[in-house]
Amino acid sequence: MNTNSMARGRIGRRVLSGLFLLPSWFAPHTILRVFFHRLRGVKVGKKVEIGYFCVIDNVHPDLITIEDGAVIATGAVILAHDNSYFYSQGTHVKHAPVVIKKKAFIGTHAVITPGVTVGERAIVGCVSVVLSDVPANSVVGGIPARILKKNGNNENPEY
Repeated sequence: MNTNSMARGRIGRRVLSGLFLLPSWFAPHTILRVFFHRLRGVKVGKKVEIGYFCVIDNVHPDLITIEDGAVIATGAVILAHDNSYFYSQGTHVKHAPVVIKKKAFIGTHAVITPGVTVGERAIVGCVSVVLSDVPANSVVGGIPARILKKNGNNENPEY
């Protein structure tokens, strides 16, 4: 696939994803929001909660995996592609899978960038920008996100 088509995604996928985009943002219950994200192509496990207005990559939703019991809070952004170099310089389009592991929590308005894996039971703080993998059982926050606490024994973390 050439750089231009990677920037825009396949037209059929974009249309399908776009049709279910508004219901996936505004549906009145998390079960419906999860349902519509699945229809868009996002791989979503069991007992996942997705809040209102979550942006889960519209160009390559099939590159996003959200495992069982994960929670994505309101307004979070999960991106599997980055077109910045394509639009500014006409070159490289970054696209890479994103995995949110079991029972991970993504805080309100957090941004997860392409190629990131958020480990099991990890917590991403509100308004954080995650540029690299998040270890399991850890708490990260900030811009860019950094480890605030490692929580290996599942006790309640303190910030």
